[in-house]
Amino acid sequence: MATKELVTKVWIDPGCIVCDACETTAPDVFEVQHENDTCIIRPDALNAEFTKPRSREIADAADECPVDVIKFETVTVEVADDEAAAAPAGQAAKAEMSEAAGKSAAAKPSSDKASPSKPAAPAKPKVVDPAIQALLAATTVRGGHAVIDRGVADMPDAARRMAKLSPDALPPDGKYQRVLEKTKAPKDSEPSRRDWILGAGWASIALGFGVAPLVAFNRFMAPNVLEEEDPKVRCGQLSRYMAMAPGDVNIDFTPVKPSGFWIIREEERIAALSIICTHLGCIPSWLPNDRKFKCPCHGSGFKPNGTNFEGPAPRPLERFKIYLDGDQVIVDRSRKFLAMGPNDTAVWSDPEASIPV
Repeated sequence: MATKELVTKVWIDPGCIVCDACETTAPDVFEVQHENDTCIIRPDALNAEFTKPRSREIADAADECPVDVIKFETVTVEVADDEAAAAPAGQAAKAEMSEAAGKSAAAKPSSDKASPSKPAAPAKPKVVDPAIQALLAATTVRGGHAVIDRGVADMPDAARRMAKLSPDALPPDGKYQRVLEKTKAPKDSEPSRRDWILGAGWASIALGFGVAPLVAFNRFMAPNVLEEEDPKVRCGQLSRYMAMAPGDVNIDFTPVKPSGFWIIREEERIAALSIICTHLGCIPSWLPNDRKFKCPCHGSGFKPNGTNFEGPAPRPLERFKIYLDGDQVIVDRSRKFLAMGPNDTAVWSDPEASIPV
């Protein structure tokens, strides 16, 4: 009886460059979300019974990934010989086929005496695809050394947009990378004596031509405006959320920029959960039938109250400050409440972390 490798679990490691190759090869399993600049595993593909019949497509997608971030686990099952020959699974099957071809070539008798040897064909020049090189240069949208603080020629639009974001708008891994890049100053970055002299000279010329008075006049005439978005979001009347049953989730404010949130109803209070996964900054989905939040990137799971219970997420989802202005529910994203573990949620008892009902 022959055996075959079937995929039981598939996930995407950090470093995806959102190149569409996996979705083209296995569209039932992978989904590229350009609006979020990420690639996710479709919810159906989190089930082993769904992935097993698509083992070949998943293995091919992993082989075609230019940055090798698609990973999967397999299980060996016994199948009929003709079925195993018709549907080899991924790299293991390719290795067996390559090994069999090598043995066949070694066992074939030499025919040098029977026919004159032919000159070896000249090697074809290797063609480098500039598009692939650009993708490899921008190794990762969410924190790559080549993207966050310095430009890369012909980088993808998603990477270009991420490079322009402020540190507060970056996901946790990107924010950490931005800090590293800022602290690693080049050795020759200190200004030389010549730079100081030139800078002083240009400053004197600018002051002599009246740049300073012009700037002061413009500052006086220009209105004082706050360019940053107001972190406070008005979410409607309290009665709207009082009507929710305990355990229900309101997803109306998921697309709010720069940081969306869910409003949840607990037994005795209403709270606002951040939509950012505490693992590597992906955006989980609310699965009402399963009564949980599920992160499509690496499989982290959160209960309706935000507590992490499966996957690599190290702590619960963050909560925003929430309060009443009259009968209006206000969510203030400038203040967060961070629980350090599923059993360390004392911070949620803060009066500003929820509205009692």
